[in-house]
Amino acid sequence: MPAKIAFEEYKKNKVITASGTELIVQLYDEVVRNIKIAREVLGKDNKLLFDDIKSKSKAINKSVNIITELANVLDMEKGGEIAVNLGKLYEFINMRLLNANVNNDPVMLDDALRVLNELREAWVGILKQENQDKQREAGEKQKRVEVESHAMAAEIGAKKAGVYNRLAIKI
Repeated sequence: MPAKIAFEEYKKNKVITASGTELIVQLYDEVVRNIKIAREVLGKDNKLLFDDIKSKSKAINKSVNIITELANVLDMEKGGEIAVNLGKLYEFINMRLLNANVNNDPVMLDDALRVLNELREAWVGILKQENQDKQREAGEKQKRVEVESHAMAAEIGAKKAGVYNRLAIKI
């Protein structure tokens, strides 16, 4: 299997097996990656060529699409004030991205990137907490299984002892 196909399969499996929080972090990573691509294009000292503009616009449009979808899936009822504030941040990010695209302004990209990095770190913190909770729950489950196994072993041992005692009496 060629390396590119293997990598695409890896990325697909990474998405399929990810939790909701992991998916959000992955989406943030993709937005950050695309903003950095656009930032690199705008950081060139010379005049932008057609291919540069095309590359920058493609990267920014991908970022805008992802942020828009993240905003669309916010549950304002359950999320309350947090969802409202997150929606406002997504709107700010998209406005910065669109302005950067139209005006070829790398400062706008930097603003969007700064906010995204802070949001990403918050989601990474949530992900770490979820993983710690899962590990704790798995440890507790393992302890319950061990206790139940020992209890069953003791019960089986007691039954065997009773059988052996009855056999000993009959002889």
